[in-house]
Amino acid sequence: MRIALDRRGFLTAASAGLLLPARPALAGLWADKGFTHGVASGDPQPDSVKLWTRYASADGRDAVLKVEVATDAGMTNIIQRSETTAGPASWGTAQARITGLPAGGWLFYRFTAPDGSQSAIGRTRTLPAGPLSRFNIAVFSCANKPFGWFNAYAHAAARTDIDLVVHLGDYLYEYARGIYPSAAETLAGRDIEPASEMVRLDDYRQRYASYRVDPALQELHRLFPMISIWDDHEFANDAWKNGAENHDPATEGDWQARKATAKQVHAEWLPGSDAPYTRYDIGNLVSLITLDTRVEGRDQQLNLGAALKGGKDALIAFKDQQWNAADRTLLGLEKEAWLAKTLKASVKSGQKWQLLAQQVVMGNIYTPKEALSWLGPNADPRAQGYIKGGLAAASAGIPGAMDMWSGYPQARQRLLKAAQAADADMVVISGDSHNAWAFDLAEGGKPAGVEFAGQSVTSPGYESALAADPAVIRAGLVAGNPEMRWCDTSRRGYLTVSFTPEAARADWVFMAGIRERSTATGIGQAATVKRGARKMALV
Repeated sequence: MRIALDRRGFLTAASAGLLLPARPALAGLWADKGFTHGVASGDPQPDSVKLWTRYASADGRDAVLKVEVATDAGMTNIIQRSETTAGPASWGTAQARITGLPAGGWLFYRFTAPDGSQSAIGRTRTLPAGPLSRFNIAVFSCANKPFGWFNAYAHAAARTDIDLVVHLGDYLYEYARGIYPSAAETLAGRDIEPASEMVRLDDYRQRYASYRVDPALQELHRLFPMISIWDDHEFANDAWKNGAENHDPATEGDWQARKATAKQVHAEWLPGSDAPYTRYDIGNLVSLITLDTRVEGRDQQLNLGAALKGGKDALIAFKDQQWNAADRTLLGLEKEAWLAKTLKASVKSGQKWQLLAQQVVMGNIYTPKEALSWLGPNADPRAQGYIKGGLAAASAGIPGAMDMWSGYPQARQRLLKAAQAADADMVVISGDSHNAWAFDLAEGGKPAGVEFAGQSVTSPGYESALAADPAVIRAGLVAGNPEMRWCDTSRRGYLTVSFTPEAARADWVFMAGIRERSTATGIGQAATVKRGARKMALV
């Protein structure tokens, strides 16, 4: 692709990573100019919403885009107008906060470029205000593009009963091509850019861009406002506040610089709140509270494997001195205090439900005694080692996953106590694990809330390492874990959570597959919790 630029314009655009010739392979992924990646909306409030698009001008300079919001899809009844700029500084992405909007209504919007070309018409809605009888939320996590098609996004985009989309992170993955998935596992036509791991500013921008050409993801963004929070793969695998498993300072530079870059590009591509900790009040029905359990306050994950190598005495010492340490936290002590106050304030203001949107599974998962029998005859030695380690940990009263809330038991206890002290009707939604889970959460022998953890869009779960019938695995896990009510360890899809003043209902939607484009679904599962019960019933 050739673009005519003066020298100053070229240097400005090139330094921002705006010029696509820097990566010739991208020419086949999207148009080289104009509106290249559809439209999106996010961070809804009762009287405002953020609108997004990406526009690449032919000369690489800043372009002032006109923004229009209407009450009809034909854009005949315009109720608000604004402007925003797309240019090299943000790699063509542009956002506008539109205020003065009516509460709780569906609205339509579009962007117009200086040359008169227009974006697709998007649909969004503001949050309701006042008394509310029902609200439905679709929940997604863990979408690794090369593993398969985003059929879950396509299925949700075709629905007419969803009011809001929440993405719990792992919106994309940082790995180089052929790593996760391997080259043999990679589905043809599911290209990602760059070919290398995303580390630098240009890498992160190219990776988001190569995900957002997916038509199902574009349509989901076009039709629904999305509240997006990050997990680890928007940064690097198993991230924490001062590093990550998949970050080597010797070859990839300073972690804090990489973290700042990842946050910047996440904000460029996903219109959201300026703070990862936000309370959204949905009428008088739900306080949706977003958390960051990943990169702001999280202490480093413990090394259970090292303790297991030391034998029984070392494992006991690990449990008492490290795993159960009172000062270990996922949120940071300041944000723990913020959450406790926010839960109390939500209940005091009359909100019926407190919905915690966060990344990692909160329910404890202990490895059952029969788990070794779930492996196939030629099981990967790593899978065998993982299960054997989990069995040894379980015998000492330690859940196997140090990256989840189970690796931070005192922090988990403080959160559940805060929910109890606030008298909250707490519903926790989680992603990250790639599988579907349902837990009754309790502390001190008393109910503290429920957790609905959603399965991945495409990323593989337990089924990738286990050969047993998923029904057998479910029975063993539920029997061996008192908090667990149900699980599915084999299928991809998404979760919906619907609220009324009397009850909340979770529905796990399972796609028939991801290796071919299809919106066919399999048999799902549902669970309900009545207000005040803080325990669920399977449906």
